[in-house]
Amino acid sequence: MPNIFFGRAKGGMMEFDEHESEHLRVVRVEEGQKVEVTDGNGIIYKVILRSIGKKKSYGDIVEAHRVETPPKNLLKIYVGSSSWERLRFAVEKAVELGADEIIVYKGDKSKRDYTKKRKKLEVIIRDSSKQCKRILFPKLRLSSSIKNAVEYEKARLFVLDQSGTRFEEIKLNLEESYAIVVGPETGFSESEKEFLKKRAILVSLGRRILRFETAALAALSILAFNMKKL
Repeated sequence: MPNIFFGRAKGGMMEFDEHESEHLRVVRVEEGQKVEVTDGNGIIYKVILRSIGKKKSYGDIVEAHRVETPPKNLLKIYVGSSSWERLRFAVEKAVELGADEIIVYKGDKSKRDYTKKRKKLEVIIRDSSKQCKRILFPKLRLSSSIKNAVEYEKARLFVLDQSGTRFEEIKLNLEESYAIVVGPETGFSESEKEFLKKRAILVSLGRRILRFETAALAALSILAFNMKKL
């Protein structure tokens, strides 16, 4: 499998952190070898490695090309804090499916809180982006509540709920931005439901009861396909 790495450009040099240095060693890259590197902001670099260390690694930039630019129509997903393995899976797949922004919020009924776990979640987004060769990484936002998270949201909000309108009945404008809201594994509180009903469209994926990560990714897949994010 082709490898792409993440680094931070500083002048004509590329710097790799400890996590990325480990990746370089695991795939047995050697000093003097040319590799592809992204900064996560849409630019891809050709870099000749100068040194590979345990904490830091460095290379010389020989080429740089912008290959992705931020889209005008955004696809976002709001995910309630849940058990780590299930949340991790949802975040990984949201990256692969083309989400432009991932918002992890602490729901009223959430048993976990990731508002102080930014670095941990950023590593998941980075590794998933590299795996599917996304050069423009999704943005990550953390919020202490769904109310704070969507307060200034300009995208059209879809809340996944079995009582809502079936997805296939909703007409999409591909020039608009859309955001999917899914509760944590423990569901929304009554207060959250009332709040969201006033600001969003309730959308149903069908008659089956889906786990929160399954529902989130099913809805994301529908929008990503129609918005040509894949």
